[in-house]
Amino acid sequence: MKKYTYEQAMDRLSAITEALENGSLPLDDSLKLYTEASELIRFCSNCLDNAEQKITELSEKGEAEDET
Repeated sequence: MKKYTYEQAMDRLSAITEALENGSLPLDDSLKLYTEASELIRFCSNCLDNAEQKITELSEKGEAEDET
């Protein structure tokens, strides 16, 4: 898969969604786009999980510093 930022991946997902909803693509092309979309969804989910983890760590670190 091509390297994307989170924002680029979301833009690509939007474009894929529009193309699939149009319904004019041949089945093989639709399947390829669906596969790409699945990979992008996994990538975006991982990005969000990592961001959530960093926020949790920073929050916990801030709380620990406040206690000292």
